[in-house]
Amino acid sequence: MHSVQLAAVRRVGGLASLVFAVALTAASSLPAGAQTTPVSAQSSCPAGPPVLQVVNPNPGDLLTAGNMVFSGVAFDPAATSGAGITSVDLFLGSRDTGGQFLASVVPGTGAQSNPHAWQVTASVPNNAGGRDFVVYAISSVTGQETSVSIPVFVAASPTPTPVGTAPTPVPLTESTTSTCQGTAAPAGTSAGSPALLQLPSSHAAPVLSVANPSAGGVLPVGDLIVEGQAFDPSVDSGSGVDSVELFLDSRDSGGISLGSGVPGDNGAPDGRTFVIKANIPSTANGGHDFVVYARSAATGEETIVSTPVFIGAAPTPTPRPKS
Repeated sequence: MHSVQLAAVRRVGGLASLVFAVALTAASSLPAGAQTTPVSAQSSCPAGPPVLQVVNPNPGDLLTAGNMVFSGVAFDPAATSGAGITSVDLFLGSRDTGGQFLASVVPGTGAQSNPHAWQVTASVPNNAGGRDFVVYAISSVTGQETSVSIPVFVAASPTPTPVGTAPTPVPLTESTTSTCQGTAAPAGTSAGSPALLQLPSSHAAPVLSVANPSAGGVLPVGDLIVEGQAFDPSVDSGSGVDSVELFLDSRDSGGISLGSGVPGDNGAPDGRTFVIKANIPSTANGGHDFVVYARSAATGEETIVSTPVFIGAAPTPTPRPKS
């Protein structure tokens, strides 16, 4: 019998409909794309380095051991069609210092309708502690690559430091590097080394994080306050998101609209947080997908989070056969 772990699924893409099919199987062997030798930083990237955005995880996130779905956007601005990316490789720890391979994927494959979007299921090992979650995007046009390193915690959150015994901790942030040359490096970066880059984000999908409900949660019928964060990383002020919509099951397959709003309204604590009152119908008992859509006001791109839930009551366990 195969065990399937419930998880919130994140998808990024254009306004075309997306198919909500996810293969929850861990990568069991290292594919050819993940065996790529680190690219030598010799050639330039006239159109700019490969663009890589990781939608999840976020800095400081707690990753549970077992299957998890990761997603984002990757493309080479020099590509004339498709994403122009050979592979997106996921590692726990730096690949070049012996990090553990998790999965590999090509943008636009599987259920993705956006040719720049990628999504993959990876099996997170039960190695508790702080780690760097590192994603590499390799260009099929130039052979150069961009990497994003995100500090996370695996299996267990860090133990809080007693008040008054340590200085205020520095907030965790992700870092982005590229092997491309010919891009102005920040002060303090030596010539010939990969430069820390502020990558273009005009084509990036909105970032969407849903605080509740959680996967496998039981929702009562009636009013429910749903909270989270949604913003477009390309905007300079505000959230850059003009609509957050809540649906019970996929909007594109006839799902029920539960409510909508914009970040910053309804007493939200900041301009990126949304607080929306959803109304769960009494006729919707059983298993459903709780789907949230966030649309960028700048690009029209959309990010979707689909969370499996139960309405009214949890499922009844299947009786064990009598021996």
